[in-house]
Amino acid sequence: MSTGTRMVRLLGTVSLLCGILIVGTNLATSSRIRHNQEIIMRDSVAELLPGIQKQIIYAIEPSGELKIVAGIEAGGPRLFAGYDGAGKFLGVVIETSDRGYADVISAMYAYSIEKQAITGFKVVDMRETPGLGDRIRSDPEFEKNFEDLDATHPIKTVKHGTKKNPWEIDAISGATISSRAVGRMLAKSVEDVTPVVLKNRERIERGN
Repeated sequence: MSTGTRMVRLLGTVSLLCGILIVGTNLATSSRIRHNQEIIMRDSVAELLPGIQKQIIYAIEPSGELKIVAGIEAGGPRLFAGYDGAGKFLGVVIETSDRGYADVISAMYAYSIEKQAITGFKVVDMRETPGLGDRIRSDPEFEKNFEDLDATHPIKTVKHGTKKNPWEIDAISGATISSRAVGRMLAKSVEDVTPVVLKNRERIERGN
């Protein structure tokens, strides 16, 4: 057997073993990853809707209808309805995402059906620049944008210090790209998802 043939066989064997290890690792960890993702989502909903004791997860089907799902296995947009211990409806939390400076930013926001406004915002996953873009997760002044952000007008991000309207997001100085990504994701989600929420308001408030 020539040296070249032995080398090809060796490389083929190594490649096969690497493939088996990758697939095996994925199968062994995927269940734990999904479980951890679900915990993060549920904890985020609880943070955005103070007083929540019960959650119902709805998946938005292509037809625009809502379907109750058990967890994160659902594809497509999802919304989380929250209720207190007596079953009183508290509000909904909606998933959203958009491309930031470094990678996709995934977030969730609380939406008040009565006010038709965003009343809370939380980043759940991102890889933005530490000390700059990642301030969208923790900057107190930036968080104030979402205490009562008007969702009846197209939401947009404006230059830091120039916010004049209740549907505008005051960008973080030095993190304009990340701030604009937040504005885009909220504007798109409000346009696509909140009409479904309003259409199904009575059902969501009943929790069925």
